[in-house]
Amino acid sequence: MAAQIDLDKCNMCGGLTEPLCVEICPDVAIRVQDGRPVVTEFLCEDCNECGCVCPDHAITVPLAKVTF
Repeated sequence: MAAQIDLDKCNMCGGLTEPLCVEICPDVAIRVQDGRPVVTEFLCEDCNECGCVCPDHAITVPLAKVTF
């Protein structure tokens, strides 16, 4: 199970060039597609870096999967 993004909560926060979750992901598992962030599950390592940086609290990783 990879990071889950609640698109109803996501406001596409602004990082330097992209949303913070895209910028922070060490696995390049999050990208913007059609104006919304998308997680590529097989790339996601469940580190929860994206969830920690999300100001909208729109990203969750199942607790059993968190690797930090």
